[in-house]
Amino acid sequence: MAGERVLHAYWYMTKMRLLTNLTYRFEVFASVGTNLIMMIAVVYLWKAAYGNGIVQPDSAALHELIVYTIISVLMGSMFICDVQDTIFYRIREGQIVTDFYRPVPLLASYLADDLGSMLSAFLNQVLPLFVFASLFFGVPWPASAEAFLLFIPSCILSYAILWLLSALVGLIAFWVMELGNIGIVKNAIVRILSGSLVPLWFFPGKVQTISNYLPFKYTYQTPISIYIGQTNAAAAAESMLIQLAWIAVLLLAAARFWKLTKKKTLIQGG
Repeated sequence: MAGERVLHAYWYMTKMRLLTNLTYRFEVFASVGTNLIMMIAVVYLWKAAYGNGIVQPDSAALHELIVYTIISVLMGSMFICDVQDTIFYRIREGQIVTDFYRPVPLLASYLADDLGSMLSAFLNQVLPLFVFASLFFGVPWPASAEAFLLFIPSCILSYAILWLLSALVGLIAFWVMELGNIGIVKNAIVRILSGSLVPLWFFPGKVQTISNYLPFKYTYQTPISIYIGQTNAAAAAESMLIQLAWIAVLLLAAARFWKLTKKKTLIQGG
């Protein structure tokens, strides 16, 4: 019964965040418009690069890159990891004190909030963007049914890695009070080394080698490569094991950091 009450509390927080986000329609329209413009710009950039022979077709077919771009934008619209900014602003405004009184673990409650934001983003951003992308460039079908079935769990694992990275950066706010540009730098590194903008197979060999030992590649490039058929079933299973390993590492790091952070908590404002 206790477990059922805890799950009910998480679902209540997720539902409230979902309903709250659905009321901010202007922000939704602005976000859909921004992502649509970026999607169109990148797709036409790839078309120009292929048309002028800048990109060699042996790295990936143009159609695969268009699907890659569309799925990357859709994932970016849905992967909400506000935990980083939430912790910072709650500390800055002194509201973190009330959060400690919640009957559920603090980080888990922020995860429930972000899951609510993800659900609302799926309804009011991903679905419209999918329709627009299908009208402009055709339906971005997966390479096969098997690829789609492997893409879903890999996508979930990708979000777990991204969320834990954001949580770790957010926890720094407990120690420094001002995150400054740390969050922006983290987001830029993830953007580049995850392959969300440009697939890593276009990068120099040394960058690709280094990226194999970092978690970023496994957030965007891994699931999208599965989706477009660049990664076969055996390689996909291996990639998902690596994703699970990174989740375990980041989870242990977050748990250890959180244990140290609670002893360091200093509140200002309020």
